[in-house]
Amino acid sequence: MKRKYLIVILLAGLFSLDGFSQSEEPSFSVSVSSDSVYFGNRFKVTFTLENGQGENFLPPDFASFQMASGQMMSSRMSIVNGEMSQTSSYFFYLEPKEIGRYFIEPASIMVDGEVFETMPYEVFILDNPEGIRQEIEEDKSHNSFFQEFDMTFPPAPNLNSPERREMEKSKSKRKTTRL
Repeated sequence: MKRKYLIVILLAGLFSLDGFSQSEEPSFSVSVSSDSVYFGNRFKVTFTLENGQGENFLPPDFASFQMASGQMMSSRMSIVNGEMSQTSSYFFYLEPKEIGRYFIEPASIMVDGEVFETMPYEVFILDNPEGIRQEIEEDKSHNSFFQEFDMTFPPAPNLNSPERREMEKSKSKRKTTRL
């Protein structure tokens, strides 16, 4: 008998999620930690999808930049008074290859069968003869429990690198003898 009540409650909970509605139409945008960057410094490019579940994210070709880290993703969902808001962000940390004026080309993502694209974003890379270091400013607009912790992880090692293959070969050639 208890099992029947539990199943009914679970099914009611699942069907009630259908009653939540997205508060606004989906939007897809790009932001940069700084639009003027001294040469030799990294900057953060963020592509943000709001109020939609995206698939097939296509980042731009960052040919004018060295990718320091990325692609990383963050997702957030909240339901307040039956109104659901959802945000997905894709992050890239880039380092310029040369001084000049560049554009971050559009990225695209598909939401409910419709393709959304960002606008191109202009970035100025300035000469840095004094070797000034710029800090990447993080977005603190979303109050979160996890902001108190450093959640930055080093990039994953390249498991197929030549150094690793050489190390594996040298391990297989070792012989051990028991005394």
